[in-house]
Amino acid sequence: MQQDQKAEDRVKILVVDDDESAVEELLFALCAAGFDAVGAYSAAQGLKSFLRDDRIAVVVSDIRMPGQDGIGFLQKVRRCGDRGAACGLIIMTGSPEVANAIAAIDLRVAKYLPKPFEPDEALAAVAAAVSAYRKAIGTVDTRDLNVSTLRALLDASSSAVISPQMAEDDIDAVGSEARDQQRAETLKLMLYSQKLRSDLLPLDIFGDPAWSILLELALIERSGKRTSVSGLTMTAPTSRTTALRRIQDMVEADLIVRHEDPHDRRRSYVELSSNARGRLNQLLDRISKDQSS
Repeated sequence: MQQDQKAEDRVKILVVDDDESAVEELLFALCAAGFDAVGAYSAAQGLKSFLRDDRIAVVVSDIRMPGQDGIGFLQKVRRCGDRGAACGLIIMTGSPEVANAIAAIDLRVAKYLPKPFEPDEALAAVAAAVSAYRKAIGTVDTRDLNVSTLRALLDASSSAVISPQMAEDDIDAVGSEARDQQRAETLKLMLYSQKLRSDLLPLDIFGDPAWSILLELALIERSGKRTSVSGLTMTAPTSRTTALRRIQDMVEADLIVRHEDPHDRRRSYVELSSNARGRLNQLLDRISKDQSS
């Protein structure tokens, strides 16, 4: 089992592209693979992120972006001292050109990824770039896979749920429509209490983003809508990187199901698994019953 690194020893991956959905999907794949990744949506924003965070070791950048293009941006990264010289650079583009390929050679780019590319191809390129960076600065290649807290949270949440038979015995017989309405109201109250608590108490100590994300997704589904991975991260009471990790952990725990958009491979939709939906309904019914008794 891999051990957590000290905060100052961890490295980050910076993804830069003016296409927000492309950034979010690549961040999702990177976080799912155990990398610590952040996004930026322009060359200027990317350079600020690189200068502000000295743990960024690999930059994955699109070439064609408004304002400054990716080549000019990466040239500036290379000029940022020893870290810029050692940083792993990966270019992604939907329009490969000879001039850009030559510029990539001059920049010592680790990988040139023509769009569209498979996530596994990008992950392999990033892993190789991280390894090269660590060799350059003399550190050990390990990743931050700190998900034990989330696992404990999910286990604790599940332990509070009663069996289907107990639910049928304990809850008064009401119409399905009335029960769904009652569940929706209970869900809204739970979300409200979560948000109110985060305003009054330190989120880094008392926060449980996985639980909040699960409740938000349940409420979205009850409204008859669907949401993408990117959309769900925007509702989370935490950073997008952390939210992406939590979503992936819940996918692996069979609590959330992820579906690729058949019309746009860069986007994925998420929904509660039947397992999570059933357990959550039992929990909402029990809370409603306890409140009315």
